[in-house]
Amino acid sequence: MDNEHVRLEDAYAVVTPEDNRKLYARWAATYESEFVTDNLYVIPQRVAEIFVDVAGHLAEHATADADRLVLDVGCGTGLIGQALTRSDGQWVIDGIDISPQMLAESATKLGNDGTPIYRRLVAADLTGVVDIADGAYAGILSSGTFTHGHLGPDSLSGLIRFGRAGAHFAIGINAVHYAELGFDERLQRELVAGTICDFEPRVVEMYLPGSPHFGDTAVVAVFRRSR
Repeated sequence: MDNEHVRLEDAYAVVTPEDNRKLYARWAATYESEFVTDNLYVIPQRVAEIFVDVAGHLAEHATADADRLVLDVGCGTGLIGQALTRSDGQWVIDGIDISPQMLAESATKLGNDGTPIYRRLVAADLTGVVDIADGAYAGILSSGTFTHGHLGPDSLSGLIRFGRAGAHFAIGINAVHYAELGFDERLQRELVAGTICDFEPRVVEMYLPGSPHFGDTAVVAVFRRSR
C-alpha cells in the first residue's frame, strides 16, 4: 500500500507491534502533511500544554539537565517535542518509538537555535524489554501511542518505572480506548498501591473544529510517580 492510501482507520486496525512497524514505515514521510495538517490533529500540542501546566516550574528552577530531562513515549515525527520546545524551551527531551522511519523524521526537528530538539532517539517496543534505566526521567509525555491496537493499560507500568520519584506524567489516551480497556481501573490500582499520586484525568479534543474527526476526545492522564 502506498503512503497516500494510509488512513486513520488503518492506524486503528493495528493489532501487533509488527503491524505498527509496517504501518508507520509506510506513513512516516507523509504523516504530518497527510494526516496531521489535513485532519487538524492537535493532541500532541494539548499534551505538551498540560505537561507545561503541571510541571513547568521544574524546568524553571532546575539546576542540572537531569532535572529537566523528559521522555516522549511514542514520539512519532516529533510533534510533542516541537510543541514542548515552542512553549517552554528549557526541557531536555529524549524520544522512543517503535518505528525507525518515524524516528528519522523526529531527528529532523530543530529548535529555534538550530540544534536538534531531541537529545536522544531510541527504537523501542513497549511490549518488550526497553533499555531505559528505572527513574531516569523527571517527566514522561505521550500522545498517539495509547490510541489503538496493541498497547493497553499494562504498558503503563513500564512508563511509570521510567520516571523518578516525583516525576510528572501527561499520557494522552484515546477516550474510547481508555474506557474499553480499563485504563482508569489500572490507574486507580496504582494509586491504591502508592506507586502514583495526584492523578487527574483531563479530557481534551484530539482535533480542531472543521476536522472530519472533530468530537473525538482523549483522556490525558496526569499524575506523579510516588516512589
